[in-house]
Amino acid sequence: MGHSEAPAQRLCHHMAPREPTSCLDAMMVRVDVGVEFFILLSGFLTHHLHKDKDILASCGSFFAYFTRRIFRCLLATYVGMTLCALTQLLGGFEVCTPKTLSCFFLMKTWIDPTPNCPNMPSWFVVSLLPCWFLYPWLRLLLLKTTSARQCLCFCALAWLLAIGPQFSMLLWQQNWLSWNQLIYTWFWPPALVPDFVLGCCVAGMVHHNPPTAQVSWLGDFAMIVLLCACMLVPVPEPPADWAGPEQWRPGHYVAWEQLFARLSAPFLGVFLYCTYNGGSLMTRLLSHRTLVSLGRYTLEVYLLQMPLHDFFLWTRAPGAEGLWRGLPWTSEVFWFYLLLLLAACVFFVEILAEPLNQRVKSLSAAWARGRGKPAEALRSHRDQDLARPYTTDPGTDPIAELVSKEMKTTGTQTTESSFARSQGKEEEEEPNRAWKRFSKSTDAKNPEQTQRIEALSAQTAKAPSRIAGDTPVPEPKGPQRTSSFAR
Repeated sequence: MGHSEAPAQRLCHHMAPREPTSCLDAMMVRVDVGVEFFILLSGFLTHHLHKDKDILASCGSFFAYFTRRIFRCLLATYVGMTLCALTQLLGGFEVCTPKTLSCFFLMKTWIDPTPNCPNMPSWFVVSLLPCWFLYPWLRLLLLKTTSARQCLCFCALAWLLAIGPQFSMLLWQQNWLSWNQLIYTWFWPPALVPDFVLGCCVAGMVHHNPPTAQVSWLGDFAMIVLLCACMLVPVPEPPADWAGPEQWRPGHYVAWEQLFARLSAPFLGVFLYCTYNGGSLMTRLLSHRTLVSLGRYTLEVYLLQMPLHDFFLWTRAPGAEGLWRGLPWTSEVFWFYLLLLLAACVFFVEILAEPLNQRVKSLSAAWARGRGKPAEALRSHRDQDLARPYTTDPGTDPIAELVSKEMKTTGTQTTESSFARSQGKEEEEEPNRAWKRFSKSTDAKNPEQTQRIEALSAQTAKAPSRIAGDTPVPEPKGPQRTSSFAR
């Protein structure tokens, strides 16, 4: 953040301390292999979960799909950028700039792919947005494939499109890529679209030809070879004119490291395909309940690591006239940082992110089904009212209560008679016959009551055809409406 201390004392790229040295230092340089695995996994899961869903059936279905994919990512991204901008502002850095504004609008990476937004990991989310947007059309292409061999050909084509620009420039200029060339082949959002397509094609292979348990060992072998390469392949020395960020580890994205991520893609693809059946040793290890539970928070850990990092950086120097002794970046402080980061992400996900995400999913699904359209909702409610039989309110007077009971009985008999008609038996009884049967059962000694029932029967016979038709009248549910005839 602009301090002038020695590089060994900095909070380095992806936060791991540089001292003391260990056998994992080379792996810390190759974090782009992890990025490659995440982009492949995103493509694999997207096609695996949505291959049977017609996303392009309507604008509502596409809106629901895209909203479900991006909401939680964007929520964590904006929270991270806001907190990073706040810590930078407290540290005395200028924040209100056009660059920061373009970062908040997710446009900066498209114009200048250098990962220097307030929340640096946000570049990966910006790269995923065009992948998720284009997937519905890619799905149509993959559904036209008829065999796993065709999907394998698509895998090879996608991998060549991913590594092709880098390899072509290397051959053309007979030298490794410069930093400016590298950012357009890795951090620029369209650069990762072929890697996403590769993950989708691997999922297509699984769909056409699911792997058996006999090939699980091949996935474990591919991952072990890749991990050994990450630890044992030497890290190159950066050239004198290297223009990459100074606070990153030496050798990051230099020389052959520029191709390391794309060269690891075939190994990662083999791992995803061969371990799909769950029979591999590594799959069983990663399926442990503890790791699965922690997997719920990996997105937030990735996107919120930078704000907490900046806070530790801001509180590192001694101050308060000797009351604060500082917080040097030692291994103990690093493990405390990881524990605090995990606790903050768990709190953020369980209290805010996941409840909001579920709410957005339900609203988008309802909108896609048309329930969010007021006109259709009113039209549906009106049709239900017209289909409901006209009855009297049982709470108005005793006669209305008796009539309501008789209508309920009529509705039940009508339903039963419709079943009899489907079996070739007698036709169903019309509703107006129920009124006649009810009028006969009324005490004839009360002429006033008899006249009221006859009037109701005559008015009901003149009711619209929707009241007494060939369609069975369902039994009324809930409170009955007061008929205009009764009024």
